[in-house]
Amino acid sequence: MGVILDQLLEMPELKDLKLVSGANGANKIVRWVHIVEAPEILEYVQSDELIILTGMAVFNNPQNFVELVEGLIEKNAAGLVLNVGKYIDKVPDEISRIAEENSFAILELPWERSIAEMTKVICGEIVKRQMEDIANQELLMNILFLNKVTYEDFMRKIPDYRYDASMSYRIAIVTMENVPRSGEDEKAVNIMEVFYNSVNSAASDSRHRTISYLLDKSVILLLVNEKDRYPNLNMFADMIRKNCKNNFPYMSFSVSIGNAYNDFSQIKKSYIEAEKAIKVIKAEGKRDATVFYSGIGGYKLLMEIENTGLLQEYYHDTLGQLEQYDIQNRSDFMEILYTFLQEDGSYIQTSNKLFMHRNTLMYKMNKIHEILKVDLADPKVRFELYLGFMVKKMINE
Repeated sequence: MGVILDQLLEMPELKDLKLVSGANGANKIVRWVHIVEAPEILEYVQSDELIILTGMAVFNNPQNFVELVEGLIEKNAAGLVLNVGKYIDKVPDEISRIAEENSFAILELPWERSIAEMTKVICGEIVKRQMEDIANQELLMNILFLNKVTYEDFMRKIPDYRYDASMSYRIAIVTMENVPRSGEDEKAVNIMEVFYNSVNSAASDSRHRTISYLLDKSVILLLVNEKDRYPNLNMFADMIRKNCKNNFPYMSFSVSIGNAYNDFSQIKKSYIEAEKAIKVIKAEGKRDATVFYSGIGGYKLLMEIENTGLLQEYYHDTLGQLEQYDIQNRSDFMEILYTFLQEDGSYIQTSNKLFMHRNTLMYKMNKIHEILKVDLADPKVRFELYLGFMVKKMINE
């Protein structure tokens, strides 16, 4: 994963490194360090790299400096370190403005301080953190899938994470949707790595390290004492989504969240709940959604039914005949009925939502009544039919 820029600034060895602009971008992850002096070299910059600039090639060309910074922002670089003193005395006002508007961190390092030494310290910390990330992934994998970790083991493995002794545990799963297909394995691996880094960058802070695990197209997060760190989980999910979309603007990212538990042994239960919330997101066809297990309603009951044949039988008994009629006659009665049920049996709201004349709607609703032979004015009947639609979504998920 790398190290968060904020964490670097806390290191005594980097006390001369000062954040001067774009402080809101100081939560980005730094994966490596790269020296760039001119816009022509931007093609070699990669996401999450911390860029060092002496100013040698831009000190007498303000426009080049602007193009360079804008290019770094577009490349999603972690930030820019300006070696001030020889070519440039301080960060120009225009550059500071751009940095503030784009939450792009710009730091100053005095000229007399060694760039080589700073780079050595940063790279050493990155390697150290990467080793910790590998250990964290293994830790969470063992907790969730192998049941190999006890509470005592967990406390021994995270002594530096500054968590309080009284803990709560909750699992959140961030899922990347509509991922473009690629025949290049290397490119696919890079996408997953950037995705993983984006999630962890948003979830981390300078005090607490993230415990996460990359699994397929999802990042599993163990939230410890989340009320202290993330008092509003909806805002937390939005922050993760925004960070991911900075790298993948055309993809969707949904967040499913299990319940919080005070018992360490219940982490696996929270994970299973978060997985069920994912299924609801998929069943409902949602994009960029945040769904809590506690809010999935009737789906909780449906997911506890292991007999899929029973679910299929219920769907056939409630809506099977209407779906078959649509297939044979190329009609849209299923869509109309579903909208009618969503609008709680209101003909006016249904016709408005479907942009359908009320007389046309009444005619079609009468046909639906004839096919199903049920009383659509009866709330119990409407509930049973709506449950049928929920079952259909679960079956097709």
